Amino acid sequence: MRRLLLAAVGVAALMPAAFAQDSARVIRKRTMYEDLQLFSQVLNQLRVNHPDSLDSHRLIMSAIRGMVSAADPHSWVYAYYQLTPEKEKAYRERKMHPVPVNFSMVEGAPVVISVAPGTEAARSDILPGDELIAVDGKPVPWASAGELEIALAGAKNSRVRLTLERRRLDGSRVQLDREVKRERPGEESAVVASFLLDSTTGYVRLISFESDKVADDLHDALSRLEREGMKRLILDLRDNGGGLVDEAAKVAGEFLPKGALVYTQQGRKEEVSDTGRVGRSFWSREKRYPMVVMVNDGTASASELVAGALQDHDRALIVGRPSFGKSLLMQGFPLTDGSVVMLVVGHVRTPCGRVIQRRYHGITRRDYYRLAGADRDTVGRPSCKTTSGRVVYGGGGIYPDIVFPEGEPAPLWLARVHEERLDLKWIAGHVTAAGGAYSTLDALAASGKAAPGAVADFRRFAVEQGVTIPDGAEADTRLERAIVRWVALAKWGDAGFYRLAAVQSADVKRAADAFARAEEILR
Repeated sequence: MRRLLLAAVGVAALMPAAFAQDSARVIRKRTMYEDLQLFSQVLNQLRVNHPDSLDSHRLIMSAIRGMVSAADPHSWVYAYYQLTPEKEKAYRERKMHPVPVNFSMVEGAPVVISVAPGTEAARSDILPGDELIAVDGKPVPWASAGELEIALAGAKNSRVRLTLERRRLDGSRVQLDREVKRERPGEESAVVASFLLDSTTGYVRLISFESDKVADDLHDALSRLEREGMKRLILDLRDNGGGLVDEAAKVAGEFLPKGALVYTQQGRKEEVSDTGRVGRSFWSREKRYPMVVMVNDGTASASELVAGALQDHDRALIVGRPSFGKSLLMQGFPLTDGSVVMLVVGHVRTPCGRVIQRRYHGITRRDYYRLAGADRDTVGRPSCKTTSGRVVYGGGGIYPDIVFPEGEPAPLWLARVHEERLDLKWIAGHVTAAGGAYSTLDALAASGKAAPGAVADFRRFAVEQGVTIPDGAEADTRLERAIVRWVALAKWGDAGFYRLAAVQSADVKRAADAFARAEEILR
């Protein structure tokens, strides 16, 4: 108590003199030399007066991190003593595979922003908002999301144990351990589902632009659906975190004429500025049927370029939730001690001139991520006009032509089912016992019904595992829908799971109901 009192008195004694000096100063902009002097003074005071033994280099690196972090939410520094240049180089050259979970540092803590669809991690009950507190049982030492991404990378299909803390709907907290496979989303195929919703409406779920075969995967899926009678298309880009910009231009080229502008990029240096246009290789001409493109707050980067280009050229109706709003050019610069600073060097715009990147100056880091995809109106947004003169809005992702309501969170009992992994513990025995009740994926998608007795059997199993499911038709309906998706995943893999997810989705139905507007825009 005495030390605290002495410290308080000491500060109070200094304050009047400091204020007197400030009031006498003429306010002017400080010079760079003066600010560097200020930095040197603070460093010297720490070295001379602090009772602990301090590593001055690490102090300076911390200051550098703070400076880079203050510039924008995406630039970052990795220090040589936390990540070797060799590992960074191997990751950049794609010789290592990432953990397909996107983290951001929110008030110094790594928090899940999204999980790549079509990956094992997406089926492991890892949710946005989960906080990473340990990796393989050890605390998280990395100070930026970029460092964390590289640090978690490793050999293809190897695994890492992530310990996550989750805040439930009732305010309680739970720690979850998840073994996550290192894999690149969309590596086998970026198209995880492609089928006809009805006799003429095709549905394609594109989950990533990470592979250099994304455009080929999409082209093959579209060609097959066209042979089956597709006359109009729903392209689902929800939770597509982006990837290779070249692939985005190729995908846009499926639907836009040769030479059409896809994006422009501009930075302080002239060599950063560039444009992306549609080329044409073996495809004779662009697809011309009506399109609806689905986006949400997980749609980011290259996938936003595609949605923006199709909207600006009046080629597709964009529906869903506002996209994430991240479209920046990044470049790495080596430092003399072996560390590297990754800096934002430019912004990307849609063909009509919209900036996709959300505003990050003047708001907290927490709000920057919290407001991603929020249902903000168009007041105050920068705007431009499409080819036919429609007004579209930028300054915070791609704003949909039709905004869908925000989805309801899963009820607490269903969240508990997934946290305890009861679906994985039960589904294999159920599929085996059900025998021929699930004959084909087409039949399951058409009926949407679980085998007789499945709901009651899972209820009994859940109680045995300590999870009580409330009585009533509403819980039964929700549980049956979940069981059907579990069965589809167990028997037919990702193609089955994402097909049932689409068939059950109210948003996909809303997208299909919007084709009259899509046809009007195309005309």
